[in-house]
Amino acid sequence: MITQKITTMLTVAVLAFAGQLFAAETAAKTPNVILIFTDDMGYADAGCYGAQDISTPNLDRMAAEGVRFTDFYSANAVCSPSRAAMLTGRYPTRCNVPKVLFPRDSHGFPSKEVTIAEILKKASYATACIGKWHLGHKPEFLPTRQGFDYYLGIPYSNDMWIDKTAPLASDLKLNGGATVDKIRSGAYSKKGGGLTSPHEKFQLPLMLNEEVIEFPVIQTTLTQRYTDEAIKFIKTNANDNKPFFVYLPHAMPHIPLAASNAFRGKSKQGFYGDTIEELDFNVGRLLTTLKELNIDDNTLVIFTSDNGPWLGLGELSGRAKPLKGGKFSTHEGGQRVPMIMRWPGKVAAGRECSQVASMLDLFPTIATLAGQPLPNDRVIDGQNIWPLLALEEGEVPEKDFFYVYGWDVQAVRSGKWKLQEFLGGGAYGLKRKAGSKGALYDLESDPGEKKNVADKYPEVFKRLEGLITEKQKEIGTGIKPGGTKAEVAAKLVWSKIKTGDVYASKSAPAVVKKAFKISGEMEVAAEAKQVVLAHGGTAVGYSLYLNGKELVFAVATGKNHLERVKTPAPAGKFSFETGLDDKGHLFVQVGDNETVSSQTGGHWISKWPAEDLSIGFDYGNPVDPKAPKGEFRGNLVKFEVK
Repeated sequence: MITQKITTMLTVAVLAFAGQLFAAETAAKTPNVILIFTDDMGYADAGCYGAQDISTPNLDRMAAEGVRFTDFYSANAVCSPSRAAMLTGRYPTRCNVPKVLFPRDSHGFPSKEVTIAEILKKASYATACIGKWHLGHKPEFLPTRQGFDYYLGIPYSNDMWIDKTAPLASDLKLNGGATVDKIRSGAYSKKGGGLTSPHEKFQLPLMLNEEVIEFPVIQTTLTQRYTDEAIKFIKTNANDNKPFFVYLPHAMPHIPLAASNAFRGKSKQGFYGDTIEELDFNVGRLLTTLKELNIDDNTLVIFTSDNGPWLGLGELSGRAKPLKGGKFSTHEGGQRVPMIMRWPGKVAAGRECSQVASMLDLFPTIATLAGQPLPNDRVIDGQNIWPLLALEEGEVPEKDFFYVYGWDVQAVRSGKWKLQEFLGGGAYGLKRKAGSKGALYDLESDPGEKKNVADKYPEVFKRLEGLITEKQKEIGTGIKPGGTKAEVAAKLVWSKIKTGDVYASKSAPAVVKKAFKISGEMEVAAEAKQVVLAHGGTAVGYSLYLNGKELVFAVATGKNHLERVKTPAPAGKFSFETGLDDKGHLFVQVGDNETVSSQTGGHWISKWPAEDLSIGFDYGNPVDPKAPKGEFRGNLVKFEVK
């Protein structure tokens, strides 16, 4: 018994000493980190993940020399939220980035969030973001305000446009006949062309730090230019013997697709495959650079995608087979993504890891490798997964992973089980029909989510349903313009509403293919320009707002169809009624004045609005682009929608 005790003490002492040696070694020489982040790349779009018509020798080499994850998840199924979560290790609603940001938005990634770059700065790293940012384009939200020493890239997706107020460099390069006067007039401040249009139709700015240096950027060379810039940054810091972090979020293969002439027509999978093969080639350039600089054995290279493929675009789409769904969906194809990590001599070569892990885990893992403690003033949802990568594989506790989309926790994966509360895909999921169940899947035997086994395992269903409810209560927060918080309530009680409230879309009144009325009293200043109520977005939804001397009611009833009615609104206190009548006419009335109605009827709201209901502002993709951005400053009483 004494011998056993002595042996145990010696074992503990040896392990402690080994830990101290590892910590000392880490402190002495922290690893360089390169994080390559593609946009909308499918689970099955690399050879090591089953692609047959796309050649990816460099990604395949990374997998052979590192760890390839089979069950790795993005923290969201669209761009902005997934990036916020990856950089912070926190679910996107905690970061106040629940939805995609647009050039018209004035809010963005809050400065109080702590990013991987900020953690690494504490360890004296040089940090660069080279590529697509998409967490807010205003100066206060750019990478340079989030721990990055250097930024070169487009501020949002490559199918967007330029904000006419964007800061322009004195030596701005203008392409294709663009002029500063047209930029400032807003001539380019809209989306141009269709999905297959030439890149010139999409008027994207290229930014250096906090100024636009080129407009419009030539997208065909972006993949190469980003890699050129990354290699330059790597060489500069390697020569100075300084650890570096390169965050390389590529624009491709988000639509509109673009590839240089050297790769056009090269892939067997069409234009989409061309863009992937060019990405792969440039991954190879980075790996070659590390070898040439003799820093390959001290650099962790990570390759992944922000979410799944944008399906339904023919040859422009990626693939996620055998998974179901893609981008915009909480099916597996929307959030399970390729993930490869390589670090010669430190990460196991050729290992396949099937344990569930996610983007949330990158923040704590990289912080640990750099010898930095995690922030203790906030919830970090990820965990350190280094033991899954190390040569001597260790154990990491399995955590439940939640699929958060918009404001809602829509699904959970727990071990081999997945419960999806919102059935189907589409923008921000589809609301579950009253009385119906969610779907329970055994992903171990059914990764394609073909068989709902909810009735067969009711106890599993009930347990996971409870997890979703609990997590929704915990992280159900969102943003108002300017990045301030607003609680997302699960239940809407009209007698208790107040300006700044956000209510989950699923709790809002039913307005699909039926008449409804918004009524109440308001008291406002003269010629107020502010939103009263908004539910939904540009595709489907309704909005009530004041535009100077008028009260305007707008309804989006389908793609490219927006209708509005308006009536004079006085200063001070007045009653109002507006909505859709039983014939589908829009109407609005102030006080005892004559009711104003639309001339055409039958324009019902075709499906449940995806975005949530907000009182006194429109936080997301606005229903009516002409609505003011101002927050409601008056008083609302007896207000309801029914």
